[in-house]
Amino acid sequence: MIKFFRRIRKNLLAENKFRNYFLYAIGEILLVIIGILIAIQINNENTKRIERKVFESNLQYVLEDLEKDKAALLEIKQRREIVEDQIKLVLNAVKEHKTLTPIEILSNLSVFNWQYYHRNNSGFERILSSNLYESNEFSEAREKIKAYDEISNGYSDTEKRLNEFLEEMEIEMFKAGSNLEYLEYINLWQSVDWKPDSETQVEIDNFKIDFDGFITNNPAMLAALRRSLIIIPTMIVISDMTINSGEELKLEIEDYLKKK
Repeated sequence: MIKFFRRIRKNLLAENKFRNYFLYAIGEILLVIIGILIAIQINNENTKRIERKVFESNLQYVLEDLEKDKAALLEIKQRREIVEDQIKLVLNAVKEHKTLTPIEILSNLSVFNWQYYHRNNSGFERILSSNLYESNEFSEAREKIKAYDEISNGYSDTEKRLNEFLEEMEIEMFKAGSNLEYLEYINLWQSVDWKPDSETQVEIDNFKIDFDGFITNNPAMLAALRRSLIIIPTMIVISDMTINSGEELKLEIEDYLKKK
C-alpha cells in the first residue's frame, strides 16, 4: 500500500502536476488523520469494554458483601433478642424483689458481651473508583447504595454508643467493687473450661453472689440494663431496615447486570 502511494507521488512530480500533487498530499494527510481517529475510537471502545467488564465483575463482590452483611445482621439480631429477654428477666426479678442464683445471674447477663457489626466493604470499595459508578445508567443503584450506607452507618453508630455506655458502667462497677463476686464466679467456671470436676462443682454450688448488692442496689448495673432495654429493640428494628435496604440494593444491581 505504501509503495502504491509512493509511486503516485513520483508520477505526479515527474509530470509536474503540482496542483494535483498538492491535492493528493492533502488527501493523504486526511487519510492518516482518519486512520488515527479510527484507531483512537477502537482503543476507546476497547477501554470502555474492559472497564465495564471489570465494573460488572466488581458488582459481584458487592452482592457477596450484601449476603455476608445480611448473615451477620441476622446473627446479631438473634443474639440481641436473647439479651433483651435476659434483661427483662433480671429486671423483673428486681421489680418483684426476687433473688437469682449465681448460675441464673451468669446465664442472664449477656448484655456485657458486647456485640459488634462489621460491615463488608471490599466490593463497595472496588466500584467507587470506576467512572461507571457515576454514570446515569447506574444512578438508581447508586442512590440505593447511598441509602444502604446511611442506614448501615446509623446502625453502627447506635451500636458504638451502646457499647461505650456499657463499658462506662462496667468501669464504674470495677471502681465500686460491686462486680467482684460475679467476676470471681466467672473465673471459677473458666478455670475448668466450663466443665467442672466434682470438687469444683461443690465450690460452684456453694458460691454466693449478693444479688441486691450486684443488681438491685447497683446504680451502674441498673443503668446498663435499663438503657440496653431501650436501645436494643431500636437496634433490632434498624437491623431489619438495613437488611431490607440491602435486599433492595441487591435486586437493583441484579437488574442492572441483566440489562447489560
